[in-house]
Amino acid sequence: MFDLGMADGWQQLVVIFNTVLAALLGSIIGYERDRAGKSAGPRTMALVAAAAALVVTIGALVDINTQFGDPTRAMHAIMTGIGFLGAGLIFSRKKSGVSGVTTAATVFATAAMGCAIGLGFQLAAAAMTLVVVAILRSTHVLERTLHSNEDDDH
Repeated sequence: MFDLGMADGWQQLVVIFNTVLAALLGSIIGYERDRAGKSAGPRTMALVAAAAALVVTIGALVDINTQFGDPTRAMHAIMTGIGFLGAGLIFSRKKSGVSGVTTAATVFATAAMGCAIGLGFQLAAAAMTLVVVAILRSTHVLERTLHSNEDDDH
């Protein structure tokens, strides 16, 4: 059986640090979505990243302390759950087609970033945050430019 007091103070500080870092990085990604006028802004992305980091970090610590945990199982459950959340973000409209795919993909990437933090890959997660923001920012500018050129042609 598990000893509920098995995590010492330092391990609990690691959990807190990872959770806070994930929330901060997730909110950066969410801010970019919010700035673009899309759904799933800073609060949503911060919650997704923080929850993923929390669950994976605790799973990793349980594995270290008891040889019983498995953070990869936690990651699998998180990513499956995020898939369902993402499906809810995607919906079909009669006139304009499918919407929300980029937001769903961004939620998935944010959860993956949180999982990376939970496994101790904080630097890689920070780099992932920069990559996601760069993709969202650059493609948003590119799409706006292309759509304005299409309007000029008509």
